Amino acid sequence: MSNLSDLIPAGGGQNNTDFVADGTIVSGKPVILTAAGKAAPIVGAAGALGTEGEAPGGAKTSGSPGACYHSSEGTVVVSFNDPANSNYPYCAVATTSGTTVTLSTPLVLKSSACAFNVCAYDSTQNRVVFHYKLNGAGNYGYLRAASLSGTTFTLGTEIDAFSGTGLNSYGAISNIAASQVIIVGEVSGTSAQVVSISGSTLTAHTAVPMSSGGSYPSTIASGKVGEFLCVLGYYTTSPALRFVAGTVSGTTITAGTETVFDTGLSYPCAVASGYWNGHTSPESTYMTAYHPPGGASDTVLARLVTVSGTTLTLGATTATWAGGSNFTCMGWGNSATQALYFFRDGSNGYVTELTYSGTTVTQGPTTDVGVGRYASNAIVWDQTSNKALLFYYQASDNDYATANCFTPSSTNLTATNLLGVASAAIADTETGTINTWGSRNEVQTSLTIASDYYVQTDGTITTSSSGQLIGTAISATQINIKDYTG
Repeated sequence: MSNLSDLIPAGGGQNNTDFVADGTIVSGKPVILTAAGKAAPIVGAAGALGTEGEAPGGAKTSGSPGACYHSSEGTVVVSFNDPANSNYPYCAVATTSGTTVTLSTPLVLKSSACAFNVCAYDSTQNRVVFHYKLNGAGNYGYLRAASLSGTTFTLGTEIDAFSGTGLNSYGAISNIAASQVIIVGEVSGTSAQVVSISGSTLTAHTAVPMSSGGSYPSTIASGKVGEFLCVLGYYTTSPALRFVAGTVSGTTITAGTETVFDTGLSYPCAVASGYWNGHTSPESTYMTAYHPPGGASDTVLARLVTVSGTTLTLGATTATWAGGSNFTCMGWGNSATQALYFFRDGSNGYVTELTYSGTTVTQGPTTDVGVGRYASNAIVWDQTSNKALLFYYQASDNDYATANCFTPSSTNLTATNLLGVASAAIADTETGTINTWGSRNEVQTSLTIASDYYVQTDGTITTSSSGQLIGTAISATQINIKDYTG
């Protein structure tokens, strides 16, 4: 006896079932079970980038821009500070045609240096609302609405945010209800404020503290009309990453109790919901990803958060992978259960696909955006092109403000339809044998004995645990196919 496979009858001796092929099946390839009870090849495509476009005029950006989808125009609006032009806040339109992205000539929002510039689109009033903060000169926050026709913005009157109180660090903005957005800023800890929109006229209402300590908001998202989830960063005492859930009724904000989800020195945390992308079911569901305080420098954790009123429930940390933690952001993807995590790791930008089922988050493929493509807090789903719009600064080309599109990977493999592995080639509509659970497939090549093998979304069988477990190699050519429990 030379190895364990000698103990098992050829083909496993059981659980080899004949199926009619729905499509041409290659020998040794995994297959799925169709609704018609047939065996079909796994068909998938890897995530793909398009052709990036730079902003005209040599405009640059840095770390805290924004992006929002403009449903009336079918384009994406980006907002950013331009270090090549005294850090003035600018806006531009990103248009995707096929796989090519074009940025319009940027328009200045305010002729003053600013620290951040984020935006949200309200479809009821058909206006983009920009939220930016002066860099010095009192550190005041400002708000401005704009209408858009093609690539031409018409700006409304600028107003103070937070009653002219100076802001520190970061700020964020989110949709919250018809003709309203919600903003957060570091005012007496972190405070939130509802902003009403009437045409291009904005009205800021009473701000409500989210925290009592010195904290800054990492981001804010809304998973239901009148509901939000805010992430709080560093505290001067008891440093920790924290969530606060809240509600808005009219213009009144009610904030829940801070919930610590990781203790220690803070790192950027991203959170998103698909609600305002049109994925209204399920409501009140958020995906988050972050680098754990005190954790390994190349570790990212992901988990699901659900909200009911001002009460939040943290799901278990169910996705963990190697990845950077700089300039993180998250946008929704092309389904009700997919989020896209955009981050910088070393000298490159990356996009990781995340999906959830129940309360379990699963990490999918990670796509390298390229050297010097530094993720900078802006990713949004473009519902017109059916692609994600990435906005970043290109360190490999003078930090120019740059946009590209990203198409997530696709597959017909689900969490429940993996059937087995073909024991031989089967022509379309012909009948052939599939080695199913508890059997053995004998037509593999170059396997590593005792290693676990997984079916990937593109139909390959590899040792990458990002796929679905199919079995263990018992020889260089044979996989002992395990049952669903592994």
